[in-house]
Amino acid sequence: MFESETDGAIPFRALVESLADHVFIIDGSGRYLYSNQPPDMPACPDGAGLVGRTVTEVFPPEISGRFLAHFNRVCQSGQAVSFEYQSENTDTGGRCVSTVLFPIRLPGRRELVGGLSRDVTKQKDIEKQLVQSQKMEALGTLVAGVAHEINNPINLIIFNLPLIERVFRDFIPVLQRHLEGRSDQRFGGLPFNFLKENLPKLILDTKMAADRVARIVTGLKDFAQKSNPAEKKPVQVNKAVENAIRLAGATLRNKKADLNLNLAPDLPLIVANLQNLEQVVLNLVINAFQAIDHDRGRVEVETRVTSSKDAVQVVVRDNGRGINPRMVKRIFDPFATDRQTDGGTGLGLSVSYNLVKAHNGHITFETEQGKGTTFTVNLPLESPYRLYRVMVVDDDAAFRKMLKQAIVRSIQCEVEAVSSGAEALIRLGSDPPDALVLDMFMPEIDGLDICRAIKNELGLERTKVLIITGFPHHPNLAEAARMGFTMILHKPLNLMEFIGALKGCLHGKCS
Repeated sequence: MFESETDGAIPFRALVESLADHVFIIDGSGRYLYSNQPPDMPACPDGAGLVGRTVTEVFPPEISGRFLAHFNRVCQSGQAVSFEYQSENTDTGGRCVSTVLFPIRLPGRRELVGGLSRDVTKQKDIEKQLVQSQKMEALGTLVAGVAHEINNPINLIIFNLPLIERVFRDFIPVLQRHLEGRSDQRFGGLPFNFLKENLPKLILDTKMAADRVARIVTGLKDFAQKSNPAEKKPVQVNKAVENAIRLAGATLRNKKADLNLNLAPDLPLIVANLQNLEQVVLNLVINAFQAIDHDRGRVEVETRVTSSKDAVQVVVRDNGRGINPRMVKRIFDPFATDRQTDGGTGLGLSVSYNLVKAHNGHITFETEQGKGTTFTVNLPLESPYRLYRVMVVDDDAAFRKMLKQAIVRSIQCEVEAVSSGAEALIRLGSDPPDALVLDMFMPEIDGLDICRAIKNELGLERTKVLIITGFPHHPNLAEAARMGFTMILHKPLNLMEFIGALKGCLHGKCS
């Protein structure tokens, strides 16, 4: 059956072999008779290698037991059965596999069981994110109402406590005169001398407790708050990180951990609320420091563009104690914390989660007990990101360095600086930039030679050229202009004018 093939079976077999899903046939003893070779399927590194092996030989006991139980159901009932299992393949990480088993009946042959397995890990992850998002939205509505109801009475308490304290202090001398010779007089069951010494402290403790409730209410309101699109504008994520680190300075000063920043220098701008991003980073960094309970602490904050160029990421890593396994599934829920004794409210991560979602992003984490936790915030770009490339060509090292620094500080782009016309021609031929900042007069191969090469070389016609020269009336400039290179700036250079001209070049406004 499986060895010989008719003409009709050949294309069908080719179809099955090309599937990404795992297709297989098992006999009544649980032994594989056929298997295709799907790419990257858990527990199936080599489909052909499964033939002749049993289910119990392929899977660990907890999975093979479930597999055989469903297999027997198919054999007994003659009906298809579907189930899922979690692969524990150490090479691929835990992955969720959905399997369907179904009976195969062939005339004159014993009953066989066919199967199809599919890796549904990504689908499950998306479902979890959707459930979490819906849960957080419902919680946000509930929390907004609770915060509103608590806010008025707690404000009244905070407002009245200082008045009560002042009134009591003014009453003390009056009570002392009134109680002369009556030291046994009690108020509320307590002697006057005790009240005189301790009531101010009781009032202070009450005020501190009220302030704590007020902070929790503020956190609840922040959690429920929806970001206003009108308050978003193009911002630099690195600026949000740097501001957050400054804000956290006083809190982190006495912590036994080192903070390392690894910020990508050429991040694109994203449309966001800067204060919201600062709060997200601040919450994550403070959490990271609070998770470290040893003297070899290390916290790293990294920014980068994703490999797909569609988002900016903020990554916060620590080498602390990791997240308690009991808290992992509730880590973004309000009041989910194992630090109540240290004053933790459990609102920092839930607020961060909502702020990131308000920016159409998502936040994920990886944790390992005793080794640390990594939080990753994905903030999407409005369109796939393409970084402009600029080449600066000048034989004066100091001037070349100044131009490069001015460009990097003002424009989101990659900058390459070269010192000679010969080197520039080599780089232009192999990897032309979007814009060329060109010194007109250099030894050997000068700016005019480079202009001629750009004009005559197929593939370089899209390169924009911005000429800089200290000789405004030199005939070479007129020659370059006749070839169409008309964007010319003169030394001494006005840097603001230079940056404006270069931006124009990058956006197609120079020849």
